[in-house]
Amino acid sequence: MKNIRAKRETSREYLMKLMYQTYISNGDITDLENEMEEFLQNNKEYIVSRYKELVLTYSDKDVDFEGLSLEKCVDRVYLNEMCDILRFKIDYINELIENNAKNWSINRFSKIDLAILQIAIAEMLSDLNIPEKVSINQAIDLAKIYCEEKTPKFINGILGSVVNEIKER
Repeated sequence: MKNIRAKRETSREYLMKLMYQTYISNGDITDLENEMEEFLQNNKEYIVSRYKELVLTYSDKDVDFEGLSLEKCVDRVYLNEMCDILRFKIDYINELIENNAKNWSINRFSKIDLAILQIAIAEMLSDLNIPEKVSINQAIDLAKIYCEEKTPKFINGILGSVVNEIKER
């Protein structure tokens, strides 16, 4: 179970990094699946290292990393589902963000903040049975690592409101 958690968190984190890279280079995240494999291969060493770090964080016993491959470190089902949702529902996701970010437009967000919000909302809209609370907490954790000091609270507030809006629809 802990390895599954580490695998999902690693996948989420590197999806965010791919989205950020894509925003910076060409701005179009609707074609992430075509960039995914090259991105994963180019970052294999870092992905495996991050996965190991997370497994050790969640494990209370010795862990054998012998024969660890990229495929054991990332959740392809998760990544494929997220890419599909981001491709087909990005306008709806951005609408949810703008509706719930008081006096902020999408253009004002840093690209990393935007990627974190989009992933969390895509998870909420997915068929992966990820509890909303988990999506929110994971987004906050990513924001604590990669964003400015006040961003985790900002992301928490937006996502809390988004959950309510999704439930109302």
